[in-house]
Amino acid sequence: MDEINQQIVAMLSCDSRMSATEIGKRVHRSRVAVQNRISALIANGEIASFGITLKSKALPVLFEVVFKPIGACDVIVPRFRKKHHIIKAWSVTGSADLFIWTEAVEANEIHAMRNFLLAQPEVARVSTHTIINTYG
Repeated sequence: MDEINQQIVAMLSCDSRMSATEIGKRVHRSRVAVQNRISALIANGEIASFGITLKSKALPVLFEVVFKPIGACDVIVPRFRKKHHIIKAWSVTGSADLFIWTEAVEANEIHAMRNFLLAQPEVARVSTHTIINTYG
């Protein structure tokens, strides 16, 4: 593969929708010459397919929080909301005191939110749940 073809492939790898005209301007070749090169790269198997990259989708996360003193929801929720996005928060009965529903694109975001909750003096325990499917 010559240097021009390498440049064409690099540009198409970054933006598979880039026009032959735009590529031609960048490699100092005509639109037709670029189209012929792309056709040859496809024909000889150098380019197997064109694709897209989707924006990362946020993963829904549910934090289950247990407090040391009962009734700290009114303190923790506003504090958490100042630093992190909350979709919904519920004060609940049972073994947990609070559920916080949020989203994260990367695992380190989940880790940071969890650590934030654990650093609060009112928090005794945090369980983290990732939501894998929603029904209804």
